Amino acid sequence: MTPLEHKLKDWFLNPAIQYHDWDPALFWKARDAHDPFGTLRVDAAELEVYFAAIIGAPSECYDAVNHSHNGEHFSTLPRADFLTMTAHRNDLPLFTPASETLH
Repeated sequence: MTPLEHKLKDWFLNPAIQYHDWDPALFWKARDAHDPFGTLRVDAAELEVYFAAIIGAPSECYDAVNHSHNGEHFSTLPRADFLTMTAHRNDLPLFTPASETLH
């Protein structure tokens, strides 16, 4: 697991994110019955931007996400701006699948 993936797991357990009562399976493919935090289903950088907006933390991926996804998806906003806006509205966006990322 990369440092970013560890950070996402830790942030998922933050009370501000737990408030939403999301199942980890929304974002991760379970490793086994005892570990729901296996492989990410969604783009790690996008999820980091989204979680950062929810918990009010600085995002280390914000600029990279804006640069790599500028206007590609269903919004005229840069991607990180869109993810932040949806987090502040308590909406759950459609994330880029992890298999489409370039890690």
